[in-house]
Amino acid sequence: MLWTFNIRGSDIPDPKTGVPFEYDDSDAAFSGDKMPRILVTGVNGFVGSNVALELVKSGYQVRGTIRGSKLESFKNAIGNTFPTLEIVQVDDIATANLADALKGVDAIIHVAVPLPFGGSGPREKLDIAINGYVNVLRQAVKAGIAKVVITGSWASTVDATLKQAFEGHVSTEKDWSSVTEEEFLSGTHTDNLMWTYLAAKALGERAAWKFAEQETTLDLSISKSLIGHPRVVIHKLISTTVSPPFIFGPLASGFPRPAQNGLSSNQHIYTLLTGAIPPPLPPVFCDVRDVARAHVAALAVPKATSSVEDKRFLIGGGLLVWKDAVKYLHEARPQLKNRIPSLTTEFMPLPGVPTTIDATRAKVVLNMDSYYNWKETLGDTIESLLEAEKTWVKA
Repeated sequence: MLWTFNIRGSDIPDPKTGVPFEYDDSDAAFSGDKMPRILVTGVNGFVGSNVALELVKSGYQVRGTIRGSKLESFKNAIGNTFPTLEIVQVDDIATANLADALKGVDAIIHVAVPLPFGGSGPREKLDIAINGYVNVLRQAVKAGIAKVVITGSWASTVDATLKQAFEGHVSTEKDWSSVTEEEFLSGTHTDNLMWTYLAAKALGERAAWKFAEQETTLDLSISKSLIGHPRVVIHKLISTTVSPPFIFGPLASGFPRPAQNGLSSNQHIYTLLTGAIPPPLPPVFCDVRDVARAHVAALAVPKATSSVEDKRFLIGGGLLVWKDAVKYLHEARPQLKNRIPSLTTEFMPLPGVPTTIDATRAKVVLNMDSYYNWKETLGDTIESLLEAEKTWVKA
């Protein structure tokens, strides 16, 4: 069988400007007599497992990385469920030698970018964030792998204070956070974990794109997500970033259920099941199934021949407001009324008009024509979490 994967063609026009996005069609497809093998970092995570599942369903071979402490339990849990999925141990993606993990790999989807919270000071935290991106790119080039898709974050398009997130701003791939390396290293915001996370994501992505611009053999794509908002970017080292906002959605079918303290961004949804109100975050979201679909679609996008921005992709499913979510759950799942906040609960008003996402490029280039709406995502996530809850050991 000949395996080929193509996008809609080259010189795709931007509907807003009429100017074509420029791509090199010679790199538009994998071809050969075998299924391409894709390395997925953090395959046991919320996003990584859903990406792996989408790849398997699409006919790819998948090799997933997992930290050693979780390796055997993960293998035992999945058994022979996925014959085309193999697992390898990588303990620290920011520093590890990936030579063995990359043998026989055709492309990489880098989901498990480390969080910048392990360092002892601003310099170490920033190094973790940057090396979490660049180490994978550097070793991809060394292994002769040209195409990399990275899970980025919508957060890199807005200021790290999130002030813009409530000013009616419309985020596009042309937007960048104003945070600088000097500001990060000053330590001014050390105690603000959200600022640290958002700033590190933006600076890490900038470092990835700088590396891709200098390494002409690499085709980079970055898919963005702010604990749930995706964006994708692609350039010379065929690099693409998929950048979502807050990511919610069901756990990947056939994969081990996470512990109660390992729910990732779904922790916000589970908070509703405890009768509490999640924090007043920007309500932009994307369903994890759409995030996975965008990552897989990004594998088929060829090199950008002009601007690095032509391979950044923002994706998003709209807005999910907690007050609306509670009202909907009372109507659609009345059996949960004793678990979720009451209809008389006072919700903190949003501080302004929430940001929205212009996902035109993803629609045109990645065929992302539709997304799960917030009711579908909320309902499916609740159902999935209730099933996962059954596996938790009660204290």
